[in-house]
Amino acid sequence: MFMYLTIVRWLSHCDKWSSRLAASTAVFTFAFSPLIWMYAIGAEVFSLNNLFASSLLFVLVCYADNQTFSIATFGAFLSGLALTNQHTIVLFEIPIVSWVLWTKSTCLSLHSLGRLAIAFLFGLLPYVYMPLVSYLRPQPGSWGDLNSIHGFFHHLRRGDYGTFRLFSTDKDTESLTERLVLYFNDLITREGGYIIAPLAILGLMQPIHKAHSVHWTILTMYLVYIIGFHALANMPLHEGLLYGVHMRFWQQPNIIAFIWAGVGLGFLLEKVPHTLLKRFLAIIICLGCTTYQLTTWYTLNDQSNAMYITQYAKALLDPLPKNALVFINYDLQWTSMRYLQRCEHFRSDLTILNLSMMTYKWFGTKHVLYPHISFPGSYLVPASLSQNGGFNLMQLIDANYNKFRKSGIFLGGQLNYKDPNLFAKYSLVPFGLLDKFHPNGKPVYKSIKKWYRSTQKTLDIVHTHLPTLPPEHLYNDQTWEWTVARDYHMKRLSLATYLLDEAIKSNGSIEILADCTKPMEHSLLYEPRQFWTDTMLKNLGLAYAHIVKSSTDFKPYQKDVLLAHVGTEVADPTKWKDRASTRMLQVWKMWVALPSAKEDPGYSFINDIVTKFN
Repeated sequence: MFMYLTIVRWLSHCDKWSSRLAASTAVFTFAFSPLIWMYAIGAEVFSLNNLFASSLLFVLVCYADNQTFSIATFGAFLSGLALTNQHTIVLFEIPIVSWVLWTKSTCLSLHSLGRLAIAFLFGLLPYVYMPLVSYLRPQPGSWGDLNSIHGFFHHLRRGDYGTFRLFSTDKDTESLTERLVLYFNDLITREGGYIIAPLAILGLMQPIHKAHSVHWTILTMYLVYIIGFHALANMPLHEGLLYGVHMRFWQQPNIIAFIWAGVGLGFLLEKVPHTLLKRFLAIIICLGCTTYQLTTWYTLNDQSNAMYITQYAKALLDPLPKNALVFINYDLQWTSMRYLQRCEHFRSDLTILNLSMMTYKWFGTKHVLYPHISFPGSYLVPASLSQNGGFNLMQLIDANYNKFRKSGIFLGGQLNYKDPNLFAKYSLVPFGLLDKFHPNGKPVYKSIKKWYRSTQKTLDIVHTHLPTLPPEHLYNDQTWEWTVARDYHMKRLSLATYLLDEAIKSNGSIEILADCTKPMEHSLLYEPRQFWTDTMLKNLGLAYAHIVKSSTDFKPYQKDVLLAHVGTEVADPTKWKDRASTRMLQVWKMWVALPSAKEDPGYSFINDIVTKFN
């Protein structure tokens, strides 16, 4: 709505109907572009930020028309309010504030400047909510220490991530030029469908009828944002998910680009001499651009049945024993679990702690929210660092293991650092889509068959909540849904590797060995090369080898013992061991060809088998 009103006001000297249709073309094309659509249907800050950014532009254009002090005061209030939602809006506000003060430079008194400042501060009032609710109703899992002035301003300036950084890393990532190229490539080829970019170039050259200088202010806003943001943003964009996160911040400058496109289209339509022809062309262009965006992106952006994140979180939580303790080190798991717990009261008996959050010194102020947890220090530190009032993960588990002996202590995600002392004392045993800390030296199970059946029951609960995985043709590696499928397959692969080791040690049944091969085969067949390890090939061949030499055989009536592609060269598909033998040689032949295989102590033995039988 605000974009539409801005374009119409910009084109106030043009034919009324053609300017309205030009504005409609721009805003519908904007609304149905994939990036905007995606964040309009999700619980995020960005769609509200789009509202603030477009309303600031509209108020700016209104001010440019008559430059009244009342509009300037309202703009100051709106600027403060917008800052309570998304910090990047400041890159729009700096040029706006500078231009407004410049236009008032001849008549700006200390009194009027004070009124503008007060209006801006009133806009910031929602920030008062944070320390109030932190004091009156503190919530487990809330970020930062907001009960002190220092803690409040530390939180306000994003001190934990770096005030002028998007991501908490000190590593070198893509350059400013590379990031700008990615932005413009997305705007031109994807968001605007090759239509918006040329119109926007034409539109940015068209001054606003009554105030030429505001035209340059809007151009400055655009340049300050795309250069300032991409200079400060430091996410490694070679990782698909982080690239998707980075893209979210392109919506704000796209508002200006699409407004320019509407102005450019209005300018072109104004050159058509005949009024009826002009309006007919405007209608055709509006319908054509809108239909193009809708039909192009509808399938991708139709999320009406997408419940994967909820299903994934329930699949993580529901199999856990009552009153268990869960450490999470993965954003998707943390946010989805916390939502279900705090908002829908699902498995509220569980205690869930964020390992990353525990590494900040302010975490000591959160201990009181977990009265049944013993913290051996103030905050979490790597085992290699000196304590300085901190504690490492092994000490935390030691302090609480007896309290959670029956229910267990679990881990979601992976640890950020290797801790040999921790794994000398505890091992991680797969449990559903999580891992359970188990003390070394104590048996995990009395019978591998019973443990295997228990594991299958846990997986049945997982599959009840997560019956299907997000389809690859709708979700690429830039989406959280893609990571749901990725995490699922990683955990199944981890379970298969663990189960194979235990089956070999315990002389487990041939059925267990066959079950171990399936997640490994899936990874080998369907996942990119970077997602499977060299040792997986060795382990897969090892599983088939133990199937072949097992003293037992599969029952004649058993079906789907092995995956369909395994041992297709064997004439009789029910000869399961012959098929396993054939596949073993194929897999081990692939493994011995890898450069890293020669460093493995089992290389010579396996290479002799492959050479002899192939």
